[in-house]
Amino acid sequence: MDSDQPSTGDAPARDAAATRRRILDAATAEFSESGLAGGRVGRIAERARANQRMIYAYFGSKDGLFEAVLAEQVLQAQTAVVFDAEDLPGYACQVFDFYREHPRMVRLNLWQALERPDLLKSLAPVERAMADKVAGIAAAQAAGKVSPALPADRVLDLVLALTYGNVAQAGNAAAWTDDQRTALAIAVARLTAPQ
Repeated sequence: MDSDQPSTGDAPARDAAATRRRILDAATAEFSESGLAGGRVGRIAERARANQRMIYAYFGSKDGLFEAVLAEQVLQAQTAVVFDAEDLPGYACQVFDFYREHPRMVRLNLWQALERPDLLKSLAPVERAMADKVAGIAAAQAAGKVSPALPADRVLDLVLALTYGNVAQAGNAAAWTDDQRTALAIAVARLTAPQ
């Protein structure tokens, strides 16, 4: 049975889920290689072994598909990396390690920053996760565990900017060194150390 054809029973739900999963996987590869503007729905459909009609049925548009890919990838990173507001150098190193293991995510983030800079702020799960981190940093600042020199949201922005900057500068995962990781930890520790 063609997974793009409607039918009844449990098989169609599995087929629909499998088709959606193939589309997301193919779109992740396509968008990480070519970005939103350069990504082609036809190539995604071909990689996913699905027809273009199904991409639009599931995601509405190429932009909708890009948003779904970004949301999934960011939530995967949020789940994999443990946030501890009192150990921001450790958090930065975990993010660095995650990106070292998932280089496609680095490229997706770079494309997103270039082509849809406000996208992450508009994704509700990402917005909630960031708000929780900011609240955690504010609480750590109030407890004297993190420097209060900057507002909590700016601290988080700078920690992530240092992390992404180290990752993006290296270009590919094979080039990321433990020295960069150590330098990142030192920079974040100096930025956040209580005074």
